[in-house]
Amino acid sequence: MNIGLVTSFLIGGIFLVAILAFNIQVQSTSQELTLSTINQSSLNDIVEVITNDFNRIGFNTGIATPFTTIDSDDILFQGDVFDGDSYGVTNIRYHYDTTDPVTSTSNPNDYYLVRTGPTGTSTYGDTKFPAVYFTVNYYTATGTTTTDKASVKKIEVELMIETGEAYSLNGTAKEYPRSVWKRIFVPNNINLPY
Repeated sequence: MNIGLVTSFLIGGIFLVAILAFNIQVQSTSQELTLSTINQSSLNDIVEVITNDFNRIGFNTGIATPFTTIDSDDILFQGDVFDGDSYGVTNIRYHYDTTDPVTSTSNPNDYYLVRTGPTGTSTYGDTKFPAVYFTVNYYTATGTTTTDKASVKKIEVELMIETGEAYSLNGTAKEYPRSVWKRIFVPNNINLPY
């Protein structure tokens, strides 16, 4: 038996295993990056709609208190959220519906964040966004938490979404990349001196 030949096979085998392990790591990282990019794009779309709506709370209503509901997972307010639509002032509602899981994906944590309001220039209805977490906190002008609709001057929105599909870690454990967003809105129309 040639000791040099055995040593060459042993070293070659170690290199082959190292290259395969590196390939698996690159593939896993690539999956995670792709899913995270898609997830961030989805979050950006949701944030764009929320930002438009929440900045226009009370716009063109002529009332000091445009809120009907202010719960931690449900907010209903009035405002003119689109300039070019045929509705004018409408009710806009965001609620996190934990009774309606998302069935079109494999993620067991997904439920719908439902927005009810104008969806175009002449349509009104529900728009559903998959989300893992959604909460709204309400503050007075001084920053203290409130449940009084008339004293709400700041609204904090927290949102977390995960990808619909998972990537595998080490071939067994599944991970759903997530994106988190948090913002405090101070809408001009509810902070006007009346």
